[in-house]
Amino acid sequence: MRHSATADDVVKALNDLTDSGVASERAALSSLGIGPNDAKVLRFLLQREPDDEPVTPRLLASMLGISSAATTALIDRLAEAGWVEREPYPGDRRSIVVREKIDLDSPARRILSVRRASAVAAAARLGPAERRIVADFLDDIARGERADIDGMSAEEHSARTA
Repeated sequence: MRHSATADDVVKALNDLTDSGVASERAALSSLGIGPNDAKVLRFLLQREPDDEPVTPRLLASMLGISSAATTALIDRLAEAGWVEREPYPGDRRSIVVREKIDLDSPARRILSVRRASAVAAAARLGPAERRIVADFLDDIARGERADIDGMSAEEHSARTA
């Protein structure tokens, strides 16, 4: 029988999730020999559906908050390692589309998908209303953290310029 959870139980579970995510990320980066942005791009590409908009360098640069030159270097690195390929953008020869090319049975695919697979399995055990509550809860935390960070950044900027 499940007992009711306190706010401290929820915070502990969230901290445990954060810790496991950090450990998983560290293991993935180490075993694959890639950096955090490389992993973020590969995960993003792996989650794409066939009818999603094509992934361009501009989209990746925006997602990562990095320059065009840094994005080109990242794509070059991933292409040289065999993780991605470039294709001409349909109807626009000046642009390219970036696609993942990780074999379906590759350990890399499994390593990069650990968090998503675990989350999908856990979410599948919930009913639709419970999933909505969890999604809203996590979105609220993310929004609160971003607002707090933005506020701290603004305060630091004000202190530096005062």
